Amino acid sequence: MKIPKFAVKNPVTTIMMMCLVLILGFVSFTGLRLDLMPNINPPVVAVMTTYPGAGPEEVADVVTKPLEEVVGTSSGLETIQSRSSSNSSLIIAQYEWGTNISEIREDLSSMLGMVQLPDGVETPMLVKFDPTMMPIVQVAVSNGEDIAHLQELVDDTIVPQLQNISGVASVSVTGGFEEEIVVSLNEEALAEYNLTQSQVVQLIQGNNITFPGGVVEEENEKLNLRILASVESIEELENVPVSVTQNGEELDVVTLNEIADVSLAKKDITSMARTNGRDSLLISIQKEASANTVAVSSDVQDRLETIKQDHSEVRFSVASDQGEVIQESINNVLLALVFGAVFAIAVIYAFLRSVKSTVIVGLAIPISVIATFVLMYFTGMSLNIMSLGGLALGVGMLVDNAIVVIENIYRHLTLGKSRKKAAISGAQEVSGAVTASMLTTLSVFLPIVFIGGMVGELFEELALTVVFSLVASWIVALTVVPALASFMLKVVKGKERNGERKESRLYKKVITWALDNRIKTLLITAVAFISSLMLIPQVGTELMPSQDEGIFIIDVEMPEGTTLSSTLEVVEQIENELETVSDVDLVTASIGNGDAMMAAATGSSENTGTITVKLVPASDRSHSTERMMNDFEDQLEGIDRKATVRFSLSSSMEAMMGASNQIEVMLLGDDSEQLEEYSAELTERLSDESDFRSVTNSVQDGKPEYQYMVDKDLAMQHGLTAYQVATFINESLQGIVATTMFDTEVRVQMDGVSNSKEAIEELMMPTQSGQDVALSEIGEIVKGTGPVTVVRDNQQDSIVVTAVFEDVDMGSAASSIQATVDEMIDDLSIDTDEVEIKVAGGAEMMEEAFSSLTLAVVLAIVFVYMVMASNLVHSYNRLLLCLHCHWR
Repeated sequence: MKIPKFAVKNPVTTIMMMCLVLILGFVSFTGLRLDLMPNINPPVVAVMTTYPGAGPEEVADVVTKPLEEVVGTSSGLETIQSRSSSNSSLIIAQYEWGTNISEIREDLSSMLGMVQLPDGVETPMLVKFDPTMMPIVQVAVSNGEDIAHLQELVDDTIVPQLQNISGVASVSVTGGFEEEIVVSLNEEALAEYNLTQSQVVQLIQGNNITFPGGVVEEENEKLNLRILASVESIEELENVPVSVTQNGEELDVVTLNEIADVSLAKKDITSMARTNGRDSLLISIQKEASANTVAVSSDVQDRLETIKQDHSEVRFSVASDQGEVIQESINNVLLALVFGAVFAIAVIYAFLRSVKSTVIVGLAIPISVIATFVLMYFTGMSLNIMSLGGLALGVGMLVDNAIVVIENIYRHLTLGKSRKKAAISGAQEVSGAVTASMLTTLSVFLPIVFIGGMVGELFEELALTVVFSLVASWIVALTVVPALASFMLKVVKGKERNGERKESRLYKKVITWALDNRIKTLLITAVAFISSLMLIPQVGTELMPSQDEGIFIIDVEMPEGTTLSSTLEVVEQIENELETVSDVDLVTASIGNGDAMMAAATGSSENTGTITVKLVPASDRSHSTERMMNDFEDQLEGIDRKATVRFSLSSSMEAMMGASNQIEVMLLGDDSEQLEEYSAELTERLSDESDFRSVTNSVQDGKPEYQYMVDKDLAMQHGLTAYQVATFINESLQGIVATTMFDTEVRVQMDGVSNSKEAIEELMMPTQSGQDVALSEIGEIVKGTGPVTVVRDNQQDSIVVTAVFEDVDMGSAASSIQATVDEMIDDLSIDTDEVEIKVAGGAEMMEEAFSSLTLAVVLAIVFVYMVMASNLVHSYNRLLLCLHCHWR
């Protein structure tokens, strides 16, 4: 190779190029984003649809199933899951990795638009799943007990200021209340003016418009015409005309306030937030996909400090901060990288026994690392624990090439050559070996780049950083090292040439014994290798190592139909118990969910609550988060027996990989009763095993409900259909949202309508004949049960059994569960063609990941062999020639 010769002959050029790389590296480093993990984009699309007032079965039959059929025809689809709850439908479609999700969304959007859905169903909304959808910062806000003033401050001041931060995508608020404009219609006044609720709604809608009128031409001007008839205040709404009456020869206009009371009122509270046992608001902040998580988090903290200075009565408590977790993780990896570099240089000095040689070789580490930053910047990578982990992994290998070169240069110096000749000859002589060494190492990591799926995206940056740094170190070894050696190393004197180091003498003894005892050496090697293989089953397996983030989650679920206040009582009991734990720093709780879409996605409603427990820093406590969580779970007694309480560790990777201490088993089939029977049996069997702390399943008791049974014959005698009756009941109890004014809904409802069973039966419904009929005359109200949620997987009914394990790794827990499943299938003679039972969730992802990585290992071995064969072909030829001669 002529590269070393050029570097030695042009040392200034070489050093300037090195300085240029260093400058570009520092500039690139400042532009790299900080994230916890590489940017992974799962090929997942969610279809979210709202059907107000509908039950789970109605949603499943008329919304979910028709949409499933359309989604199921899209190309590249792997799995499709659906969840039909009251008022909403959620379909999650997962595609093959590498699928163009943008094209899929466009195709689905056009196909879903052609599906005929019932009146009242809102337009399906397509959402691409993105890990950045999870909030990076959650802040609890409180100011004592004045929630009304606090909510006004949050909505008008705090949220707008946070949304203006660069990199913030959205800011949402949990807790508090919402307002609406309520138009309460007087039944007698409606009868007097011969109006109905629906007609009043249409009149309000017709008098609150802004409409284009066309173009007006006058005096050489051509201007647009707009019709302005919008309602801008409650006073204007009260004066909306709804009818006219004859007053002699004149007509008097009847306004809305003559037939109804118009007021600004609070909506029914369906969710609330608490901080350390007090009512509060919880602000969740999401970042843009391309934004720097740590930078956005830091800007949010600074903005909160600024707001606090202007509003001293407000208290901010950070419930979770992904930026803090990322910064801590990155700092740990950087510390490992620095220590690794220091130890590597110390070892180099111990063997080279030369400060100058150590400095020359040691420069390979920072130059290679900084050069890697340049390549990372231009390939769109970020600084995360995987990319920095690749640098930390390769930091010891970065000096390998330099050591080989510097040692050979030193050998040529001992032969009496000048520094320049020794640098050129020494570097050129080993350039082939150095290149082969570098290529064999690259052969180990490069196959990871070609692995698809989540594993490929997860480990791609680790592999690329190792590749980038090794290529950079190879260039440094063949350019910078010989250039510096040509004027930094001294010519070896005669007495120093014949000296033999102590390490060399020791190695000479070892290698001499190994060559004299070749059979023993091979036997020792074979025993060590076989022993290593035997230890493999003893090594646990996990998808990702668990990280102590100092946060655990307590999920509370009450029976269906439980009111928000009853769920709150249970949450308060747990909060009181947490006050006795000394290492708890902050407790935030959210009860219910006011957003129908999020309720469908998370399965939360008024009967559910989530408590987030943030502990003091690890340095200030004596136990791990998992140990404290388990201890508190044992301590938690006396809680309402109707409540189901689940504990889980918080993890920044949970959104993509699931909980680190849970395994899910999915049962699929067409017979829901049979699935419930098998899930109960599996739950009982797993509960008997010591490895599992708790085992639950997704089977839910029927939701208590009242059902109005329409007598269709009696209804038809009054000229009514079941649909007309259902619409009347729905509008009477829930009202009708007529329009929106200054971002506030206007709801039109009948005054004095009670939600009691008796009051509903006494409701008078107008008929086409002009006569009113009581609901009790055309039907009856009975109490019954309905499904809570209809869950389907690949268009089949499904039940999920969740097992929380402790003191074992995920691989062992998954193997234990699979053995139990196989045993149950044999004992109950389950037909696996009709019922599928499979381990899912994180365990399934781990199995797929290990399969992909096994392929990468096989490819790495093949590539290494190919590189070695291409470089050692001459040695093989000589060996074959010797064997041929010996045979003859």
